Amino acid sequence: MKLTIALLLCAAVCQADDIASAAGQIFQNILPGLIKNSVTGQDGNTGANTLQQIGTVVGGVVDYAKKKSYEDLLRQVQDQTSDDDLLRVGEEMFNADINNAINYIQVNLQGKTSAMSRNDEAQTNLLSVPDNVWNGPTIRPMVALFDNYHKNVIRPEFVTPSEETEVITYINTILATGPIRSLMTFLVSKGLTQMNEYNEQVELLKKIWFTKYARHWTGLCKCSCAFENVFMAELKSNDVLGMHSWLFFAKREQDRKANYLGYIDKLDLSGKGLILKQHSVLSDTKDAPEVNMFVGTSPELETALYTLCFMARPDRPCKLRYNNVAFTVQTKTLKADNLLVIDTAYPTF
Repeated sequence: MKLTIALLLCAAVCQADDIASAAGQIFQNILPGLIKNSVTGQDGNTGANTLQQIGTVVGGVVDYAKKKSYEDLLRQVQDQTSDDDLLRVGEEMFNADINNAINYIQVNLQGKTSAMSRNDEAQTNLLSVPDNVWNGPTIRPMVALFDNYHKNVIRPEFVTPSEETEVITYINTILATGPIRSLMTFLVSKGLTQMNEYNEQVELLKKIWFTKYARHWTGLCKCSCAFENVFMAELKSNDVLGMHSWLFFAKREQDRKANYLGYIDKLDLSGKGLILKQHSVLSDTKDAPEVNMFVGTSPELETALYTLCFMARPDRPCKLRYNNVAFTVQTKTLKADNLLVIDTAYPTF
């Protein structure tokens, strides 16, 4: 009897289009036999006891079926998210950004430049960040990750237990914030009910942002991840990749490893920060001719916006708005062991 039930369960779940039809097919196949033969079964169970067992098994199947695969999650968000949804939830995320730092830092734009010019149009640093900002509740655990990675895309990296703990600490910290809560609430509203579960939320962010992958053509070294590219910077030969975080750039300036040459363009975000296109040189020789970054926004807001756009509009312009100021988040994706993840993400206008 147990083997028969197991086989029927597997067949029903595989053939059913949804959870309800899966459960329906299970009972349709099992109940006639129970009604016809209500006497004691092979295992010594009465028909009533067998029904109870079936109910328990079906409940487990239903709970399991609710947990969509990662690929199904991404597909469902893409299919069900409208442009109006993006505008609405993006605005919610900005309004929930209580750890915004724009009013506590000094932004020294100085002279304008271009991507082609190597002339230094800025005599001082772009950013001045006081200690209280570095000690911010979400900034401090984010900055703790900066020394976990090597800039060169072909230099091997090994994740230590301490570094793994830092990643989980960072994820747990931002999961308690308004922008990430808005993201998870939005995902649940699109039918991703498993995103009500905390461990599923942790797993999603970890998978998207910290899955290791190779960026060099040989593919031999899985030495990169989305977090490293977007929120830090990488070097591929003489090319600077990523560097879309104002916090990482400010750290490089403090360590005299970044020379800000001037800004190319800017967009003010109604008191919540700005989007900046700028030209810089790293480590004296590595040219970063056009770097796009938010300035003053919190790590959780940027993570929420980038995650939303990666899931809803991968490899396409993701049109957002705050207080009637329109801008775009552009994501690029790649496959890591057949898993779709973020290659890079940045704001533009």
